[in-house]
Amino acid sequence: MKKFITLRTDNGNRVFISLDGWGAGMDRAHRRWTREADGWRCIDSGEYAHKSGFLFGRNVKPLGIGHR
Repeated sequence: MKKFITLRTDNGNRVFISLDGWGAGMDRAHRRWTREADGWRCIDSGEYAHKSGFLFGRNVKPLGIGHR
């Protein structure tokens, strides 16, 4: 399952990152982001952002007993 996080930049803009691992990912504009000690940094623009929550690519519903 693909994992995504939502970041907030210092300007208040929201950025959705598709994670490649726990320390790197790419946003919708195909900019590379890396995890640093004080937040996330965009390698392409040098912009900083901070985590604001987790989003997942698919909603996984648990199946009840007897469902296939």
